[in-house]
Amino acid sequence: MTTLQESKPQNGLEAVQETLARLGIAEDADWMAVVLFARNLVSAMDLFTDDQKAQLQAKIFEQMAKRPLDHQRFTHIVQNIQSFLLENQKMEDMRSQLAAERQGYNALYDEMSKVFAEIQHTTAARQNRIQRMGADTEKDIANAQSPAGVLSRLRGMITDMVSQAREEARTWQERAHQLEHTANFDPLLSELYSRRALDAQLSVVQERCRKENTPLSLMFLDVDRFKTINDTHGHQVGDGVLRVLAAILSAHSMQFSGYAARFGGEELVILCEGLDEVQAVAQAEDLRQDVARCPFVPHLTSSETVPPLHVTVSIGVAQIGPGQNASDLVLAADQAMYAAKTQGRNRVVAHSSLAIYRAT
Repeated sequence: MTTLQESKPQNGLEAVQETLARLGIAEDADWMAVVLFARNLVSAMDLFTDDQKAQLQAKIFEQMAKRPLDHQRFTHIVQNIQSFLLENQKMEDMRSQLAAERQGYNALYDEMSKVFAEIQHTTAARQNRIQRMGADTEKDIANAQSPAGVLSRLRGMITDMVSQAREEARTWQERAHQLEHTANFDPLLSELYSRRALDAQLSVVQERCRKENTPLSLMFLDVDRFKTINDTHGHQVGDGVLRVLAAILSAHSMQFSGYAARFGGEELVILCEGLDEVQAVAQAEDLRQDVARCPFVPHLTSSETVPPLHVTVSIGVAQIGPGQNASDLVLAADQAMYAAKTQGRNRVVAHSSLAIYRAT
């Protein structure tokens, strides 16, 4: 029996209709939607790897090769499609990223609310001081104080107000820096920039490198078997691992003026302005080795003790090419990282090597 998987695309919709006719469901719009999705839309999804898309197509084709092609089988296939789209690592990473963004917005909102409350308080206090100064001056004049004495007292009051204003200015400058940090840095990994800040920086750096004709590369890191760490030891330990990793990332990025950020979940990146792919790979390899050598000692609030964890990372590295944009750079580094995963983890893979591999 010829299965849907064995049939070859001919000319779009006509090929789909011919396939459906062979299966005896030519006039069924629901089944046509499933076939169109499997043949065309799945291939166009950049969110998933080629292997993941091939697995989904194979599963759909396998189910459609069975009989009967009734409503029950249609429902089963649709459920498989929904499960693939909603229950996968990519979608989990996106949900984690959304949660981190929401946490960041909430933290920024809370801090700004406190700042506005303090502004209102200091404004009211300043108004009270001005009113007291006016009342004291009027009292001095009413008590027939000498003009020199009144002026001397007024000068002292003004000096005190200026001094207080300077102190307030320093305080507000510090609060402004705190707000800037809250807005630009990850709420959990405070040493790393947030995804929102990274997106803005990517746009600026890409344009600068284009104008100055300098290289721009990106390291894309993912903690190996991070889900196992969370499932085995809990999210408190997992967060601790990420904090230590963030410190290592930050220290390495400072050596070559990199821009270290949290991309989402356990995915971290370093934007490498002025480094080509070969140079970035060398830096990534040093980083990978340092992570692998570092014993992660979990710190728990309970009396439970957890032995040191030996954590590794998979790193993909890519360099932006002619005519490419920031999204292309991120996608290429992400693809290289997934290649590092599939090749055994705890390694660095350059995106250019994937192109060479495909060509051969």
